[in-house]
Amino acid sequence: MTLARRPDYVNFCNCSACRPMGAGWGYFASGEVEIAGKTAEFGRTDIERCLTFHFCPACGSTVAWTPYGETAGDRMGVNMRLFPLDELTGIPAVWSDGLAMTDDSDTPTPRTGKGAMGDGKAF
Repeated sequence: MTLARRPDYVNFCNCSACRPMGAGWGYFASGEVEIAGKTAEFGRTDIERCLTFHFCPACGSTVAWTPYGETAGDRMGVNMRLFPLDELTGIPAVWSDGLAMTDDSDTPTPRTGKGAMGDGKAF
């Protein structure tokens, strides 16, 4: 995977989708990301689908998510845990309480912590 830039921050979310995937998300416009190789995808069926998750069919690692649907924007999430930590050092890291999100407004969820990648607290 190739990114046009470093993310502004890495988001660690505890929602019922993000936590089991073990992802730390960096956010980009789709034109800033190039994914090499094949990916498989799935969309949740237990709630109204708003995202498509992309993963490696060989190892199962979560690669990214993209918006799903007609009104989807150009923002996508990339799993920054796929990159070596030394390439991420110094990027702000935030922890979000995705379980506290009460609606689909895309309003930021409460931040429960912060740090920086490579500081021994963020990984």
